[in-house]
Amino acid sequence: MGVRVWELLLLGFIAGGTIYIGLPLGRLRGLSGTVRAALSMLSAGILVYLLVEILGEAAGETSSQVISALHQTRAAAPALLDVILLVGGLAIGFVALVALQQRGLGRRADSPRVLPWFIALGIGLHNLSEGLAIGQSFAQGKAALAVGLVIGFALHNATEGFGIVGPALRDGERLAWPALFGLGAVGGGPTLVGTLAGGVWTSEPLSVFVLAMAGGAILYVVFEMVSAVRKETAQRIIMSALVLGFAVGWGTEVVTAASMTGGEQGSGQVVREADGDVVATGTAAGAADAGGTGQTLTLSPSAAAAQDRMAQDLLAEKALLPRILPDGTKEFVLTASAFPWQLYPGKVVEAWGYNRQVPGPLIRVRVGDKVAIVLHNELPQPTTLHLHGLAVPNGMDGVPRMKMDGDEMGTQQPIPPGGSFTYRFTVTPQMVGTHLYHTHVNDDFQMDMGLHGVILVDPAQGPSHRYDVDALYELASFKVDGSEQENAFVMDGKAFPEAPVLHVRRGQRVLIRLVNASAEEFHVMHLHGYTFAIVARDGQPLSQPEYANTVTLGPSQTADIAFVANRPGEWMFHCHILDHTVNPGPDQEGSATHLAEMGGLVTFVDVR
Repeated sequence: MGVRVWELLLLGFIAGGTIYIGLPLGRLRGLSGTVRAALSMLSAGILVYLLVEILGEAAGETSSQVISALHQTRAAAPALLDVILLVGGLAIGFVALVALQQRGLGRRADSPRVLPWFIALGIGLHNLSEGLAIGQSFAQGKAALAVGLVIGFALHNATEGFGIVGPALRDGERLAWPALFGLGAVGGGPTLVGTLAGGVWTSEPLSVFVLAMAGGAILYVVFEMVSAVRKETAQRIIMSALVLGFAVGWGTEVVTAASMTGGEQGSGQVVREADGDVVATGTAAGAADAGGTGQTLTLSPSAAAAQDRMAQDLLAEKALLPRILPDGTKEFVLTASAFPWQLYPGKVVEAWGYNRQVPGPLIRVRVGDKVAIVLHNELPQPTTLHLHGLAVPNGMDGVPRMKMDGDEMGTQQPIPPGGSFTYRFTVTPQMVGTHLYHTHVNDDFQMDMGLHGVILVDPAQGPSHRYDVDALYELASFKVDGSEQENAFVMDGKAFPEAPVLHVRRGQRVLIRLVNASAEEFHVMHLHGYTFAIVARDGQPLSQPEYANTVTLGPSQTADIAFVANRPGEWMFHCHILDHTVNPGPDQEGSATHLAEMGGLVTFVDVR
């Protein structure tokens, strides 16, 4: 689990060092006043785009936390903290520079020798967050993503160097080489610092705060830059240069995204999201199994990273947000479709899943809720939805109509391709607990393609606060490389080394909900270093906890285990059916002369 420091240093240096590419423009001379003002506004336009990008990123996660808290699917405290950090960081970034100008500098903030340092400071705060992203990706073993981020941020930082020296160009000031070096260190150096820090530690609230401060600082310098030229320069020149600068910033972002999509120039089919982003390429995007058949699917690093975030969100029990209907019904929308999914590095398969993720999104409700789950079928086969373990009305049970002894049995006609069906029920106290939802048509095939997910039912008063950490691992299987048996095993949709790691603090009370979504296989989960209490099975609390260090789950069974994290370290958590702990391929079988490569149902509980 260790990270090599020299590799982090190299990544951070490459990503941050390119800021020096644009800085030498600060030594240009002999330009007319209009050209200098236009160049200054061009750099301001780049900063405006950067401001939009920064605040969008910081506000996006904060908004998600707030919405989840309002719907009572997440605790209110983290949402409130993010709001405070967002607003506070924005204010500090702006006000601190005003105070610095008024008290400590003794000269005008828009001076060509002063304003570049303000700009470099704001950009440096932003680049600190970029470095954190690089370091964290590399520390999690996602080297391809980390390299993609380095390439993208390096391209972006090259234009930021010009944004820093824009005010000097405006006034015809020729910055000395030592000043340019210092500006580069202030603006680009935090990328290196962030990369090192992200490699060993990360914090979502800290990221929100740093981004907000960067936004406040850049907002201030843009205001100063525009104020300095608006009285002496035609408005059309100012606006045109600002728009052009914004376009340059946006164009750099497009190049960044392009640099992070691997293999898209080869022959084969290109798979795109609805917004046009390329997520996968290959010769058989419609193949049921992309491995070992001569048909290849690949994912871009950015798409693979998005799928990794889905796994992390599921581990943290980040639930699908419902739409609240006029009568108070909570409506959840699921769309069953086919899409490329990366099980582990080098293995991308066609999955069938809900809302383009495996497993499907977490659905969380509480006793007394009226629930409607709308299922749209975009698959080439009929399908249904079964809420396993929930005593819903018979017509909502998701069992397809079928012939039996001459009679037709079942609860509904299967949903045809292109069709939809709404499952309605009211949550009762008997439903409280951890449960599985899954397809009930062609079960053996469709479940092994990914058509399953988890539904958590809380008491009427909401989630219990008995535990400090409430985590979820859904265990599932795929059939790959032409196998007729389940041979690829995943936790929250990912196999080792991409299965999400559970990070907890020493002394915390931990609950792990385990769900077996494999259609055929049992799983025997073992946590090193701990004896845990099995406190619930199949959603039902046990009158007396069972103490063990392994827990067995049959297909579609669930179990909740609890322990106090009082032993620091990186503790392996894995299935003890050992062929479930390797990934398919030539490295699967061990021998006296060959070590099998670890994979499958393996992760760690990291206690700090």
